Amino acid sequence: MYSPSLVLFSFLATLLCLAQAASIHWNSTDVVVPGEKSLAKRVDNAKLTWFSVGLGACGHNNVDSDLVLALSVADFGAGYPGPNCGRQVRITANGKTATGTVVDKCPGCPAGALDLSLGLFKIFADPAVEVTYGSWTYV
Repeated sequence: MYSPSLVLFSFLATLLCLAQAASIHWNSTDVVVPGEKSLAKRVDNAKLTWFSVGLGACGHNNVDSDLVLALSVADFGAGYPGPNCGRQVRITANGKTATGTVVDKCPGCPAGALDLSLGLFKIFADPAVEVTYGSWTYV
């Protein structure tokens, strides 16, 4: 015969396991699983800066006029090349929208921020301002 406290403990332990599994699934929206379509990620009020491009962490050389970008270390992912290398990102800021390609990582950027090539940044703002804010999502 089962005691009421054992039944209650088992029920609560089961609920806790289900809650943890659900939170892990829904918080992993930017994980890329080979062979599967990844879930969308959207970042609002993201810090957008610009940098002079060259040889990036994805192993490609670019020039400032290329529409490319660097993700924060947290968003770039581990390994070489990073799992998000070559991924397209749609950016909206100051009433304009453009798409760039991930080619590098930005060690000084907070999670969710993007470091844009000069050519990509010029679409949204004058480079003299150095920082603007917008939203982005993977395409």
